[in-house]
Amino acid sequence: MKRCIILFTIPVLLQSCSSMYIPAVRSIPFLEKKGEFQGEAGISTNSVYVNSSYAFSNDIAASINGNLSYRNITNYYDVFTHKDEPGSSGGDLFEPIDTRGKFSHRYGEVSAGKINMVSPSRPLRLELFGGMGMGVATDDKYRHYKADYYSLFGQGNFGIKRQVVEAGVSLRLAYSFFNYAVNQNDNSEVLFQNSFQALHIEPMWFGRLGKGNLKLVLRYGLNFAIVNKTMDEFKRYRGFDAPIGNSGWEHTFFHFSIGLSYRITGK
Repeated sequence: MKRCIILFTIPVLLQSCSSMYIPAVRSIPFLEKKGEFQGEAGISTNSVYVNSSYAFSNDIAASINGNLSYRNITNYYDVFTHKDEPGSSGGDLFEPIDTRGKFSHRYGEVSAGKINMVSPSRPLRLELFGGMGMGVATDDKYRHYKADYYSLFGQGNFGIKRQVVEAGVSLRLAYSFFNYAVNQNDNSEVLFQNSFQALHIEPMWFGRLGKGNLKLVLRYGLNFAIVNKTMDEFKRYRGFDAPIGNSGWEHTFFHFSIGLSYRITGK
């Protein structure tokens, strides 16, 4: 029973971590008409984000999104982890669990898709998008660690849209290609370099609340990731000492964010 409790709490402890891979705070626009635009900006447990969507017709729309983790602009990896914070001291019941953020993470993506798959006269909304993104995670804590990656994804958005409240769920399936390298801090010598791929299943729930075109946005989501090979040769390097899952590969499991959304209606 004690072991089950520990395993259950580990994802919660990892929820704010700025890791090698942070799920995108994606666009879920629920657009209806040609010329309609929606922009959103906000903060999460580990990043600032912006996204925008535009309807080129009553059926087709495109989105651009970007995430920037706090370590790029502050001395904090995430809201709880200063760059000089020491590791966990552990206890008598189990081995120390390192829940600190470890990487400066940057990510951007573009997508396009079909909107208005349910009649606009009804409050239900259904959209399907596909796209690609590129990211980079770096850290110079001990040596220079760098992971470049790009992702291909498909995404479905479903929910309700009313004048004051919008709410729903978005499910994303993504496949990412990572190139990981470790150099001396002066980048003069490559100590380790390898690549791997990961399949991501990323459900996200959201709600927008407010009068008129300006609304408060709350989101939370999960990231289930499966790598394509054993990671034994990576284990002694930064970012591959997670306490559970995927042979130690660290990725952000839980995501929570708050932001503001503004909509410009179409014709």
